[in-house]
Amino acid sequence: MDELEFRKRVYANPRDLDDDILEAARANPELQKIADETLAFEDSLVPLIESTEAPEGLLTQLLSIPEKDELASETAASTSSNVSPIRARKQSFFQYYAVAASLVLAVGILFSFSVNGGPSSADIVFGNELLAHLHHDIEEIDDITNGATYEILDLDEVNFSMANAGTRLVSYGPAQEFEVRSAKPCEILPAYKSAHLVLEGSHGAVSVIVINNSPVDVEFNIRDDRFNGIVVPMEQGNMILVGEKNEDLNQFASMFSGNVEWVI
Repeated sequence: MDELEFRKRVYANPRDLDDDILEAARANPELQKIADETLAFEDSLVPLIESTEAPEGLLTQLLSIPEKDELASETAASTSSNVSPIRARKQSFFQYYAVAASLVLAVGILFSFSVNGGPSSADIVFGNELLAHLHHDIEEIDDITNGATYEILDLDEVNFSMANAGTRLVSYGPAQEFEVRSAKPCEILPAYKSAHLVLEGSHGAVSVIVINNSPVDVEFNIRDDRFNGIVVPMEQGNMILVGEKNEDLNQFASMFSGNVEWVI
């Protein structure tokens, strides 16, 4: 069982893992760690959910998400009957978008739902890991945002790093408007390859990350107290654009989406 499949099944209900999942975890310490951390994280949400009142209008937004009809029915029934949303501790918090909203409050990430639907629970965790990676590299991001001197990289240097994720820039022409100051392989998810570029944007450093994991179901936004980002599904992976809160990322999305080629 590959890591992506393992994560999806664990996130679906970490309190009720089937024999295949348990066997895979016993055979692989990294998978066991994922299972343990997911369960511990879910446990940590209990006091938050019990003490947090859902934002006004959240129920309407959740019920408007397509392909979640059964989930929406359960949530609406719980609300109309004044039943606690954590009425059954056996049920996974990841199964309910109401609880996913509390997860958003817990980790400081806000996901914008579009008319085409919202991210899955696995995508939500993926977004959390992306932002955690940016904070891991915060020193370099701060340096570039604050105007520290970094050499401008040429196309060969950029593509040398992007090759780690099985991608390359077809042309450097559009990107030259925004100087690439850093390009390096990185690790977002242990089982997948990724690369991280840092450019100078209008309001500070802008990160462009490519990763060769399975494309997300729908483009979605990620935010925390500092950063604003977009996760964009592509041909054989995902592209993530993240900048300061007031950075316009649409220009970068247009520039890179048609200029990134997957060569894996």
